[in-house]
Amino acid sequence: MTTSTDNPTTKQGNRRMRSSAVRAVAALVLGVSLVGCSSDNAAVCDSVDNLKTSVDNAKKIDVTSSTGVSDLQNGLAAIDTNLAQVKTDAKSDFSSELTAVETAYNALKTSLATAKSAPAAATLATALSASQAFVASVDTLSTKVKSTC
Repeated sequence: MTTSTDNPTTKQGNRRMRSSAVRAVAALVLGVSLVGCSSDNAAVCDSVDNLKTSVDNAKKIDVTSSTGVSDLQNGLAAIDTNLAQVKTDAKSDFSSELTAVETAYNALKTSLATAKSAPAAATLATALSASQAFVASVDTLSTKVKSTC
């Protein structure tokens, strides 16, 4: 006489049940780790969005308008604030991208100061090139951070 534990049909059913249970636990663990990952990066995701918005707003400033210089100064202040927040939120994550952004931003500020004190085609071209490099570095940082959000 065979018992229910000796029955091949019952054994197969038990294996399926265990297999289903293992998959369910694995999915739960994976789901929790993914949720934890995105919530850990929520602050840096938000701060990078704010930095990108402040850069986009600064790109729209008409520096030839009567308020252009003060608008640009306000735009740079917003970028300063948002960049500092990204550094705080990112901690040691994204360090190479943040270094690139900071280097490009410092070059931009230097080139803008030079163009302001000695406005000429060459200094303005340098400032334009520096602004393009800065925007590109922010885009790279944003792309890298967004891949973790």
